[in-house]
Amino acid sequence: MSSSDWSHGMSKPGIVETTAAAGSRDRETGMDELDEQHKSTFDDARNMRRMGRSQELIRHFRSWSMVSFVAIATSAWELSLFGITPGLTDGGRPVLVYAFLWNFVGFVPVYLSMAEMASIAPIAGAQYHWVSEFAPDRYQKILSYLTGWTSTLAWQAGNAQGLFIVGSIIQSIITINDHTYSPANWHGTLLVMAITAIALCGNVYGARLLPYWQNVVFVVHILAYFGFLAPVWVNAPRVESSKVWSGFENSGGWPSLSLAVLIGQMPGITGHVGVDTAAHMSEEVRDASRNIPRVMLIAFAINFTLTLVTLVTLAYHIPSVTDALQDETTYPAIYVLRRSMSLPWLNFMLIVIAVLLMFGNLSYLAAVSRDLFAFARDRGIPFSGWISQVDKKRSVPTNACILSAGVSACLSLIYIGSPVAFYAITSLCIVSLLQCYSLSIGCMLYRRICHPETLPYARFSLGKYGVPINAVAVLSTTWGFFWCFWPQVYPVTAEGFNWASPIFLSALIIAMVYYAFQGRHDYHGPVVLVEGRKTHDS
Repeated sequence: MSSSDWSHGMSKPGIVETTAAAGSRDRETGMDELDEQHKSTFDDARNMRRMGRSQELIRHFRSWSMVSFVAIATSAWELSLFGITPGLTDGGRPVLVYAFLWNFVGFVPVYLSMAEMASIAPIAGAQYHWVSEFAPDRYQKILSYLTGWTSTLAWQAGNAQGLFIVGSIIQSIITINDHTYSPANWHGTLLVMAITAIALCGNVYGARLLPYWQNVVFVVHILAYFGFLAPVWVNAPRVESSKVWSGFENSGGWPSLSLAVLIGQMPGITGHVGVDTAAHMSEEVRDASRNIPRVMLIAFAINFTLTLVTLVTLAYHIPSVTDALQDETTYPAIYVLRRSMSLPWLNFMLIVIAVLLMFGNLSYLAAVSRDLFAFARDRGIPFSGWISQVDKKRSVPTNACILSAGVSACLSLIYIGSPVAFYAITSLCIVSLLQCYSLSIGCMLYRRICHPETLPYARFSLGKYGVPINAVAVLSTTWGFFWCFWPQVYPVTAEGFNWASPIFLSALIIAMVYYAFQGRHDYHGPVVLVEGRKTHDS
């Protein structure tokens, strides 16, 4: 699996320059000025040139500031606290733990595969670029176009989801302290809009500071974690181990417990997605082809550890699943916290978590806007020229930030009329991401099997293990994609229906309509700009 094995075994002369040769040529052609202006290494300059792109963004991030960035943006343990309801409803306590573990096994090859692709092509577009570069030539244009749309859909929906959770936590704090308060839906919408404005201002006016406060917030992220765990371990009522490891429940009413367990694995899948946030920031990370793969795998390991302990802790300290699901805040985790700490400490912990999630939303919006910026740069969406503009003064895609914030604000309006519809949009984030993962890795698998000699040099390589790892990754993401469309409760009603499937299909239909009338003329796929690429497709 070493990069040296890969470079000597898979790369062919004439396809891609070696790193040393590229570095020498960069020095001869005046790349020193580019390095000085944008803080790029020679490898960064070589990779951008190979992909046919000029460096527009500043590479402020280093490896550890990016690890902090991803950990904060994904907010793994904080979000896992507030996302366990589907698992408790369909399967009970054991599903929280087992589903997280079996999905961890499935996601290891997923992130190994994406780490390799990020090493080959460290670019903000990530999955849709990888599809374009590795798919069969005759299909790359349409497949990468659709992946670009679903990727944009995923990140925009995920951004709205994170903002909503912060707003609902604030409402929960008010509810805990004032039992006369009725958390109206429109209150949540206004809170989401306020938090969106804060995240937008932070991304536009505080863009240069973004890499420098990440490490500090990451430390708080870890300290708050233990501030949550310790009181629960010491004070909360504890159930016997048999209920945690074998006490399955079917509160969703499905015809069989096995089916309920499979449907209830949604939190186990959700806890692993999103680490590819790093890939979408590739054009702002120094020595990206080396650091992005490392960041993704380190952040994945950190998130797994923190989330596993969180889920096991919650499973052991829920005395009644029914009571937890019926908590007035709608969050079973708050049901646990209220039984383990005083009201002042509970308020303090929830405020800290809300603040951490706000910082996470600020970081997440950065990644969302870079994904949107990259797809607009390739003219994949309407108004691409305006969206892809980079603010020359701040070196950030300001218009992409503004549009992403505006989309989140508009999506929050749906919550006024129907909380169920809003929850469907947030679950849409997961299925859309899984589709992007599956298709991009599937294209890599195709290229590796059919035309391995055309694969570019990778500093992080899967080598001879690439085929089985890619194959397992495709199966794992396809498996998760299927189950994430299911509703939580049976019999299925309009109120309880998971609207992610019609929304997902509607987005694809809109994409194809735009493609038929305009997109096919404007969009060609980023692979047309890739330097020195050989093809073997008929």
